[in-house]
Amino acid sequence: MFKEETIHLSLSIIAGIIIGYLTSNYYAILVALISGFFVDCDHLIDYFVYTKFKKIDLREFFSGKFFDYSGKVYVLFHGYEFSVLFVLLAILYPALSWFFYSLALSHLLHLIYDMASNKPKWPTYFIIYRAINNFDHDKFDFKKGE
Repeated sequence: MFKEETIHLSLSIIAGIIIGYLTSNYYAILVALISGFFVDCDHLIDYFVYTKFKKIDLREFFSGKFFDYSGKVYVLFHGYEFSVLFVLLAILYPALSWFFYSLALSHLLHLIYDMASNKPKWPTYFIIYRAINNFDHDKFDFKKGE
């Protein structure tokens, strides 16, 4: 998990630097960390749903096995819909375009890396797909480690 988070951190910083350079606003780097690195905080939601808010076992959490045990994957912030929304907001609010483009690019890079490393069915990283399939873990069809 440390390797993946290091890559997410690096991709977020790169996204922030790119948007910061293009918009002359380097606060974009900090903003990029929100959607490219801290987006993984939604794993905590899944973990607490699994444990019914009764315990915290860091070894179990960091293993990610609770997804297998619960049979559900919500990861509510892992959806391409957010990247599209951020781009639309950047277009609608030009004065804040640096902010929304930074969110969009770092979020998109996060999802692309997750898809490359986890190798799920292609629509898995759409919240709508997961909702239609009742957030069923079996619909992910991960090929990680093969």
